[in-house]
Amino acid sequence: MPDTLTAEREGQPHRAAPAAQPAAAGAAPAAPRWRLRAAVNALGTLPYFLFIGVFLVVPVIVTTAKAFIGAEGEFTLANFAALGEAQYRNAFMNSINLSLVTSVIGAIVGLVLGWALINLRGPAWLDRCVTSLAAVASQMGGPPLAYAFIAFIGAQGILTVWLRELFGFELNQVIPVSSFWGIVLAYLYFQIPLMTILSIPALQGVRREWLDGGMSLGAGRARILFTVTLPILAPSLVGGFLLLFANAFSGYAAAYAMAGSGANLVPILIGFFLSGNVLVNQGLASALITGMVAIMLVAMGLRSLLLKRATRWSAGS
Repeated sequence: MPDTLTAEREGQPHRAAPAAQPAAAGAAPAAPRWRLRAAVNALGTLPYFLFIGVFLVVPVIVTTAKAFIGAEGEFTLANFAALGEAQYRNAFMNSINLSLVTSVIGAIVGLVLGWALINLRGPAWLDRCVTSLAAVASQMGGPPLAYAFIAFIGAQGILTVWLRELFGFELNQVIPVSSFWGIVLAYLYFQIPLMTILSIPALQGVRREWLDGGMSLGAGRARILFTVTLPILAPSLVGGFLLLFANAFSGYAAAYAMAGSGANLVPILIGFFLSGNVLVNQGLASALITGMVAIMLVAMGLRSLLLKRATRWSAGS
């Protein structure tokens, strides 16, 4: 018997060894297959990055380089120095003021609307309807938006005529559609829904345990709101504010359709330089674009940093 067992053990290694080899052989190609799958997946993003590179990165680089070139092809900083002139300085200030006003109002009202939607106890269709409308309105802009406001609050708009006939009140004289506040009203049409869409995911991350824990320690709702909830939500909310700022700062079509060249804004000035068959001053136009891109990059860079912090809070909660 021992001889038989010994004989079987002696034979087993010849069977066991081949059985272990396929497992080892199957594990070895796993890494190459994973790398191949990752490479194939990465190829799916190639059209996007190719599009961004051709239509965004390359034009920005070329435009920035042109801002340093003078009329005779020489290196110069005169184009950037010209941005300090009153007309261009005012254009940047007007664009910044317009962006700040619409971003602050849009962020506050949009946050309140997002909070209301989160806590809505009404029918589900109302939540879906408001959310869908906000998603559509946040992407609306340009001439259709300008036409809607001109038709509503313009000199012969529906609301203007109605107020004039009923109360003798001239709305167009109080808020001309081509004025700063007229453009602010138009921009709020897409700024508020955009902030609503951005704030809903952050508000959904608020835990009931935070409120219960604070109240169990004797804190009131207001104290919990200002010492716990808002500090945690601050990165997401400030990031949304910065996105609204960049969105308003780069707006062109709606403001131009409402005010024409009378609106002294950076995008409209750039459009003035680049429109038509003849470029008035390529270097100055490039300097304007470079200044606008720099402000946009700062806003988006700060938003990216804040989103990383908000992600850490979400991952840790």
